[in-house]
Amino acid sequence: MSFVSLLIHTCDIGALAQGVADAYGIKAKTWPLAYIGKECRIMSTTGREIKVGAEVMISDWKIFLPLDVTVDEQDRVSNIKMKATGVVIDSSTYEILLVQPRSDSTTLHHKELALRKVDR
Repeated sequence: MSFVSLLIHTCDIGALAQGVADAYGIKAKTWPLAYIGKECRIMSTTGREIKVGAEVMISDWKIFLPLDVTVDEQDRVSNIKMKATGVVIDSSTYEILLVQPRSDSTTLHHKELALRKVDR
């Protein structure tokens, strides 16, 4: 079974960007879409502590992406659908806490991301 056949979902990925500054000079964070309908696979996991700067966050979700996707911590994943039918299975937004490139026995193979659901 190939890795690509395991990617049964699609998702949208937004890259963190600094928006317009407010009256105090603080730039708003925005996440314009970098990928729309990218093949992926999302799974729930048991809570995993991930240290982000001085904070410790709990990741309850994991997503798998092909190696050609460029993502960073603080980017966001949303609009998760079944690849075969296009049915939305989760309209939540998730923040990427950790990006881990994974390899088979010799080469980099895919990316595994630790996520946490973003409160709106």
